[in-house]
Amino acid sequence: MRTRPSSKSGAVWLLTIAWASVGFSIYFSLGVVAQDGLGLTPLIFLAAGLLFVLTMFTYIEGSAMLRERGGSSAFARHAFNELVAFIAGWVILLDFLLVISLAVLSVPHYLDPFVGDVDGTLLGAAMIGAVVVYVTVMNVIDVPARRRPRFLLVLAGGDLLVQLLVVLVGVFAVFDPGLLTSTVDFGTSPTVEDAIYAAVLAMLAYAGIEAVANLIPDLDLDPARFGKIVTRSVWLVPVIYASIAAIALMALPVVAGPDGPETELGTTYLKAPILGVVSAFDPGWLADGMRFVVAVVAALTLIWAANTATLGVSRHTYTLAVNRQIPSGLGQLGDRYETPFKAILIFAVAVFGLALFGDVEMLAGLYAFGATLAITIAHVAIIRMRFTRPDADRPFRVPLSIRVRGASVPLPSVLGAILGALAFLSVLIYHDNARWAGIAWLAAGLAGYVVYRRGIQKVSLTKRVTVDPRALTRPHLKGGLEDILVPIFGTELDEDIVSTAGLLAVDETGADGANLFIFYALEVPLSKAIDDPMPPEVEERAARATERARLIASEYSGVTVKTGIGRVRKAGSGIVRQAREQNSDAIVMGAEPPSRILGGAELGGAGDTRPDEIGPVTAYVLKRAPCQVLLTAPPAGEA
Repeated sequence: MRTRPSSKSGAVWLLTIAWASVGFSIYFSLGVVAQDGLGLTPLIFLAAGLLFVLTMFTYIEGSAMLRERGGSSAFARHAFNELVAFIAGWVILLDFLLVISLAVLSVPHYLDPFVGDVDGTLLGAAMIGAVVVYVTVMNVIDVPARRRPRFLLVLAGGDLLVQLLVVLVGVFAVFDPGLLTSTVDFGTSPTVEDAIYAAVLAMLAYAGIEAVANLIPDLDLDPARFGKIVTRSVWLVPVIYASIAAIALMALPVVAGPDGPETELGTTYLKAPILGVVSAFDPGWLADGMRFVVAVVAALTLIWAANTATLGVSRHTYTLAVNRQIPSGLGQLGDRYETPFKAILIFAVAVFGLALFGDVEMLAGLYAFGATLAITIAHVAIIRMRFTRPDADRPFRVPLSIRVRGASVPLPSVLGAILGALAFLSVLIYHDNARWAGIAWLAAGLAGYVVYRRGIQKVSLTKRVTVDPRALTRPHLKGGLEDILVPIFGTELDEDIVSTAGLLAVDETGADGANLFIFYALEVPLSKAIDDPMPPEVEERAARATERARLIASEYSGVTVKTGIGRVRKAGSGIVRQAREQNSDAIVMGAEPPSRILGGAELGGAGDTRPDEIGPVTAYVLKRAPCQVLLTAPPAGEA
């Protein structure tokens, strides 16, 4: 997928994007955390903020080092293998889906000062639908808000200003520290179980880490300046969140309810908690004014966040498709706009359904399932790469490292891995719905991965196998070739030959693409009749090679693929005969490497060091083919 370098670069720009990518989540996370955390909510946000800071350090080191999108999934690919990378990537997709849904469903509730209470109404559903359509269209036509830097700066600044304003105005309007401590009875209000689970849910407040990680490769980083700014400023987010939570519990304190202690943050204002906070300000005119300010800024910020998270979906889906972790069709880019429109549309439908469902607590718990697993994998991956890639260029290094077996091990990543693993276990223990829904999502993804990689692609579950990114595009075609014959021989060169033919078919034909006929010439010795059975291993090899080539060719959009295994006495004559029968416009096959002795066919030599199925066959086809013959050279190092 084509990307455009950011017009801005460096640590300050990254922090601007980071705030815009993370700062929105307080608008829907505060209520669900306060529902369980009660009077401890400010401290819970600080505790979760520690894991956020540790995770930011880890993600920044990994993204700046690899210069590759994918966040936790990319780290796992380089530290472990494709299977672990898929697990991380699959749960990251889940988290993107949930963040978009939560942002979208919150928008109508924050617009209450303008439209009134629309919960459960047709108008509310229409507003959700309108936001989904807007975000979908903007991403399909490739116009995410991040490409409007001035707008981003204004929105991020406005969001930060409003959150600080809520704190400052709250200090004068509702400040009463006694309300924070009077209802806290740890073990009862809240219970230990609720406090632990609230701390895990508080990770929702720091949604957007993956989005930030995906942008780091686009930025030019001055290591010294970057490290200094990040380490000094990353603490700002949890401090602001904890301050807002404290003001919120003074404005809407914990009280005795029919089912135990509760706060309106987790009941009446669950889907728009910040709006509830300012609604409780006194005098009334102050509350009314703040309600309209929060409504405008929160709605715009949430729509922008949904837009950015959808961009994350498109980039992440494309990365999974390129690495053959999901069917390439899902990562296929559009004709006019190079975006994976199929994935965006599928996610749009899912988002609309989840937003209408509207169970914030369920969505938050499921998000915690994915987020804690992904960040645990990220921390462990960064630690492992300190051992496996100690000399890699790291523009930013996680601070506070110790030497272990000759490697520099970052203590913050170790602590982050431990906390992340414990948080993941707490989701499995304390949240039944999130546990089973998360396991179902993971199991479905793994089942699909195994079927796709082993059953369809016939490739390893753990080794990296990529598709040429150009296979996911459908460029404007020039016309010319309609039928292309692609001889294969069951060698390592087959994939390069078929890929070349696929690109040629897409680039050189009309809108419907060319026809590729993949032909395996099965040579039958003169000692046998042409129809006599061949050894099973020979026929199996031909079948495997043909099926593998078909799968590679099918990655090229708009190309019709057919295969055949032909019994021939000589491969060269069989290929020429097949070209005549197919009325082929071209034959695409591998070129022999130059011979060190006689110079190969390129210089008229016999090519003594060439493999038999390449040299003489190619020479024969070049001489007798009824159509043009296009040769693809072997990859560097194989000649």
